[in-house]
Amino acid sequence: MSPDREANDDAKSGDRERDDEESSFPDCPRCGKSVLISVALGPHTGSVGPCGCSVPPDLFPDLRGD
Repeated sequence: MSPDREANDDAKSGDRERDDEESSFPDCPRCGKSVLISVALGPHTGSVGPCGCSVPPDLFPDLRGD
């Protein structure tokens, strides 16, 4: 196996280990992926990212965990 391929395989296994760790970010209520940003587009319309799911702004406080 080439050194480049070994380095790439090591990087991939590190990504898998990080995926297994618990995220400090809240989960999207629609898809369950980690939410890094929330945007209110109107009084009843919003979205979260990076997944792009539509989430009403009244759920944003639940995402903050306060």
